[in-house]
Amino acid sequence: MARMVRIEFNGPARHQYSPAPEYALWAGDVVVVETDWGVGMGDVVAILEEFPQGVLKAPVSRILRKATPTDLARRAALAQREREVRTFCRERIQARGLPMKLTEVRIGLDSSKAMFYFTADGRVDFRELVKDLSQHLRTRVELRQIGVRDEARVLGTGGACGRPLCCRAFLQTFTPVSIRMAKDQNLALNPGKLSGMCGRLKCCLAFEHPLYAELKRTLPKPGCCVSTCRGPGLVRAQNILEQTVLIGLETGGQVILSAGEVTVRPRSTSPSRGPHAGEDPAGTPAAGSAPGGRLGAAASAENRRPEGSPPTEDVPDEIAALEDS
Repeated sequence: MARMVRIEFNGPARHQYSPAPEYALWAGDVVVVETDWGVGMGDVVAILEEFPQGVLKAPVSRILRKATPTDLARRAALAQREREVRTFCRERIQARGLPMKLTEVRIGLDSSKAMFYFTADGRVDFRELVKDLSQHLRTRVELRQIGVRDEARVLGTGGACGRPLCCRAFLQTFTPVSIRMAKDQNLALNPGKLSGMCGRLKCCLAFEHPLYAELKRTLPKPGCCVSTCRGPGLVRAQNILEQTVLIGLETGGQVILSAGEVTVRPRSTSPSRGPHAGEDPAGTPAAGSAPGGRLGAAASAENRRPEGSPPTEDVPDEIAALEDS
């Protein structure tokens, strides 16, 4: 564990964690710190006494000093300069017809570097734009393409839960979120409910997935044959959080039981069976007839499916588009 400081730059859209210096810092202090855009200035919002080592990717930015009155005056001037440069950059993007959207501009405290963050659907040739910006700023310019998740963090808004977006409030890095996580949580594959403000799968699906995965291990899977106090049956559905399953009884009807009230049993197989409709006595499909009913193509696929596994489910295109590419 290490002692770390959380620093925010003009709000929580941009934040980072830096090792705590030897001198005392308090929440609300303004510090000069190393950043992606050179030397920057941010506000101390929290002192974390026990921060897990290895969570942050190298290199870890250092706190250089507490901000002086000169630094604070320079900070106000840079904020105005960033607004002016943002307007100029957007004008040049429109004039050159570049398929990109400017999201954020950051200028270092010593004006040795300017960072421009943008989003685009694909690769963009912005070499001429860099020349325009370099001539206007008279400093080193770097353009960095970010994803839609980063854009949502910068713009900031409230989530469906009513709280600020997780990416804006506390997330340091983005972890991949898959449709499998939504399926494991028995969520309806509804794009409007699964997607966040960025148009991708909600980050909270990844937060809750380990708990759901652990709870599902104690429940029989849909399609399993089970024995219950009401007789044998088949698992129809799971309620993961309540740790119950819906059982379709062989005698008819359905019942909801807890995981401890059911016992998984192997599927019963008949030692011999007679020919079904559409088959000759040898058990092969009769000439001129196509297998139908329960023994059609769907039944054949069901028989090939491993015991206890749920039926395969096609993912709609609008749901698949929510995953990170």
